[in-house]
Amino acid sequence: MLLARGQPGDRPQAEALLRHAADIAGELGMPALAERATAALASPAPPSPPGRNVFRRDGEVWTLDYAGTTVRLPDAKGLHDIARLLANPGAEIPAADLVGPAARLEATLGADTTLDAQAQAAYRQRLAELAAEIDAADADHDPERAARARVERDTLVEALSAAYGLGRRARRLSAAGERARKAVTARIRDSLARLDQRHPALAQHLRQSIHTGAVCSYQPPEPTPWELERSG
Repeated sequence: MLLARGQPGDRPQAEALLRHAADIAGELGMPALAERATAALASPAPPSPPGRNVFRRDGEVWTLDYAGTTVRLPDAKGLHDIARLLANPGAEIPAADLVGPAARLEATLGADTTLDAQAQAAYRQRLAELAAEIDAADADHDPERAARARVERDTLVEALSAAYGLGRRARRLSAAGERARKAVTARIRDSLARLDQRHPALAQHLRQSIHTGAVCSYQPPEPTPWELERSG
């Protein structure tokens, strides 16, 4: 079973168990069983599919497969950030976008107050789109889609309420972009530190290819396709 599963650490454990089984079978005078254990020891490890790189979330666990090694890690915000960058190779994504709608709104308003009217119009349009999305999802009896739209709508409403003071004047939030940069950089750094222990090759690849800052990007030295969602 361990040999078939092929997870990190499975083969050494399987080999130890097979050697123990072969020794016991020999002592008990069961040569056929000893031969089966010895033959299993000699079987080669199954290779991973060539070129298969996986960075996929399954509930509260992430499955990461790179260079023939698969590991699983518990959910973390840094892994979400990395997955977003892997899905958009070469693209520059603002750190505030990775943090979420509230941080994106704060960063937009804080960057230049002359953008205030433009920002208001953009978010007003997005709220209208979300309202239409909720109505359509309810009409289609799609509660999951409606729930996702409501979460984003509520987040935007909360962010707008926090961003505007009396008289609907935009509050200056010039540090918002810097807070987003620090948050995303720390989140990705922490996830890479965890990967150093579990999958050093993947950690090295991501560290060399991911650039963090006010804008973040994934720029591998050569094209590296990723499976980010479960197929089928």
